[in-house]
Amino acid sequence: MKLGTKLIVYLVGVVVLTMLVHGYLSVRQDRENLVSEIRVGMRGFSRAVEAALRDLYADNRDLKATQEFVDRVGPRGNIHGIIVYDLQGRRVAVSRSLTESFPGLDPTAILALDPASVLQKRKGTEGYLQGPGLLVYYHVEPIISSENKLAGAFLLGRQGHGWRLAETIKTRRDRIVITTSVLVLVLSLLILLIVRRNVSRPIDELIERIREIGKGHWEQRIQVMGKDEVSLLASEFNRLSERLRDTYRSLVNEQQQKLELEKDLRHSERLASVGQLAAGLAHEIGTPLNIIGGRAEYLTRRPRSTEELNENLLIIREQIDRIAGIVRQLLEFSRRKEPSLRTVDIASLLAQVRQLVQHKLDEKGIKVDLEVSEPLPEIQADPDLLQQLFLNLYLNSLHGLGHGGRISIRVQASDNGIIRPSAASGVRWLGIAFEDNGPGIRPEHLDRVFDPFFTTKDIGEGTGLGLSVSYGIVRDHGGEIRVESEAGKYARFVIQLPVTPSDESASRRGLHL
Repeated sequence: MKLGTKLIVYLVGVVVLTMLVHGYLSVRQDRENLVSEIRVGMRGFSRAVEAALRDLYADNRDLKATQEFVDRVGPRGNIHGIIVYDLQGRRVAVSRSLTESFPGLDPTAILALDPASVLQKRKGTEGYLQGPGLLVYYHVEPIISSENKLAGAFLLGRQGHGWRLAETIKTRRDRIVITTSVLVLVLSLLILLIVRRNVSRPIDELIERIREIGKGHWEQRIQVMGKDEVSLLASEFNRLSERLRDTYRSLVNEQQQKLELEKDLRHSERLASVGQLAAGLAHEIGTPLNIIGGRAEYLTRRPRSTEELNENLLIIREQIDRIAGIVRQLLEFSRRKEPSLRTVDIASLLAQVRQLVQHKLDEKGIKVDLEVSEPLPEIQADPDLLQQLFLNLYLNSLHGLGHGGRISIRVQASDNGIIRPSAASGVRWLGIAFEDNGPGIRPEHLDRVFDPFFTTKDIGEGTGLGLSVSYGIVRDHGGEIRVESEAGKYARFVIQLPVTPSDESASRRGLHL
């Protein structure tokens, strides 16, 4: 519910409640005024009736004359009836209005009254009886003879015109209803106009400006009118908008500076990587070229025997093959092979790769622990690419490990991704942890391990492409790879491969075509 509607409802509720209380008090006052009017009239009439009954009943004991008197008096005008009681409280004379059927008169309530207290205290009492359309005021007085002796009591009932009271109450109620309705209507319209102009419209404008700011339109401002709370809120909003605009511009400038700095850093890193790659390639290619040049010069100095000629040509051919291998490695990095998916048993593939590097493991006395959780599902992957991946990881560990080192490989299947749990919904994963207890990787190098051309090896020992190629192979299979290390203790590569490649991995492969 909007603020303006709430104000209208609350104020209208207060007005209605106030009018209802006022109406109730007015009707109650009208009733009291009517009863007071009846009481005043009854006191004078009661004294006249008392004087007549003193003569007829108290002094002369003329019951016939007493009956004729009460019959003549009641009912007349608004007199409801008269009852005369003896000393024992028995009715000795009752007006015909209370014993016969008269329109609009009900004698039941009057006949039920008991004069015992008046007879005992010799003191009059009064009150009124009320019912639907009925208001009867009664006055009970003792009958005292001329000798000041108690002779009995009489009751005088006066009809209070219940229809008049009901009509008065109805008129008052109708007037209150009409007045309240008019006040509510006028007040609602007035409040609606005031609230709309001073509250709802500024708040709606404030909300609209906030939405515009959310869209990036920082120049939005609210027109300030007056000095009330809404105007103060608009002023504060305008100041806030200015501060947000300045902050946004500052952040944009800082971001642009960061982007420029990052671009410069990337360029510097690229130049450093290219320089490092050039130095490595110069050494890798320069060495076989020197050998080729030296052998060729040796052969041209003088005639050689067939045996010497064949021996040197074989050496030249080996060096040419070495150069071709370096060039081929660069080409494989620049244009990755599209995975050819087949059913692969990871445990068997890891064992085959181990056989390929077993001679190097034996040379350094390095032990390999392979732990495979059973049962292990077969996956859809390219075995040649995975072989290259595992071979690169083996060679990376062999370079860092000294004599007597250890390589631990753990393989397990899981329904939850070990690297990207959010990506594991509905996919079964195969996790491979490849760990060695070598010198590890320094913290400042962890973020660059998979960067192309990055290597911590000496010049001539590597081009820094092995781990970058491995990263691409894992990504092309829809998996993830991360590195964990603590310098001086261990280096661990954690690989996560989907058992069945997803559409995401297919799209990744398409990017490298």
